[in-house]
Amino acid sequence: MNTIKNLVLFLFTIAVVTGCNKATYKKTAGGMPYQLYKGKDTQSINPGNFVKVHITQKIQDSVYYTTVGTLPIFLQVNSAPQPYDIAELWTKLKVGDSVIATQMMDTFIKRSPENVSPKFKKGDKIITYIKVIGVYANDSLARVDDQKAKNDWLEKEIKFIEKYLAEKNIVTQKTTSGAFVQLLTPGTGNLIDSGNYVTVNYTGATFAGKKFDSSTDTSFHHVEPYSFVALSGQMIKGFDEALKFMRIGSTAKVYIPSILGYGANPGSPLIKPFDNLIFDLEIVNIQDKEPTKKQMPITPVQ
Repeated sequence: MNTIKNLVLFLFTIAVVTGCNKATYKKTAGGMPYQLYKGKDTQSINPGNFVKVHITQKIQDSVYYTTVGTLPIFLQVNSAPQPYDIAELWTKLKVGDSVIATQMMDTFIKRSPENVSPKFKKGDKIITYIKVIGVYANDSLARVDDQKAKNDWLEKEIKFIEKYLAEKNIVTQKTTSGAFVQLLTPGTGNLIDSGNYVTVNYTGATFAGKKFDSSTDTSFHHVEPYSFVALSGQMIKGFDEALKFMRIGSTAKVYIPSILGYGANPGSPLIKPFDNLIFDLEIVNIQDKEPTKKQMPITPVQ
């Protein structure tokens, strides 16, 4: 709900800017029309820089991508951008500027039809709203700012989950980074340690209750336990850290902030960007380390 409110505010602000400031109507070298609304900052953007921006893109009247209400994104400025691409704009902007760019899907279909998603069709108009928040000389400086923003976002998510758990009287243990483990069955034997090869059953869902994957639900078509090396980065951080509280036979619910999950890029249409997650876990087996894969014997050539 906050994302929607922030998006409305963002688009309203753009509308106010377009109403109060005189726009510059131009076309890029690649033929993309845009309206530029200048801010008060004078800091220029140069090739090789990293820009920090909020972006909203609409197809016709429907928003299909936005960073508003979440975290801004960082993009590197290319010295030779593709024609008719948003990247053509960066060196024409300064920090604080806003821009509205218009692209016709027909141009992309004509140029490279095999790379156009089926959800787009001829006649579609893409409207992109951009607000330039900052510019950084190199990747290192951009990373520092990006990490600070993610840390601040994580703190907000942790507070949200703590409130959720308190309202439902759910007792949990907090992992090092900020996931929450509700241990339902203690299990037996040693706690899982880094490098152990674990086999688990799991079901993942959003806080809204929508399942997005499961090793036990037949609707996901892979009803079998999943095995991996614990605490090795093979799983999302919140999932991995929860294992340290579990043993063979343990069952638990794990409440994971999005920054310790899939963040801005969940890679699944069932998960929205920055969705907090809940996993139901069961530890089926634990081995000290990953078993050595058997090599097929080589039959010598006669």
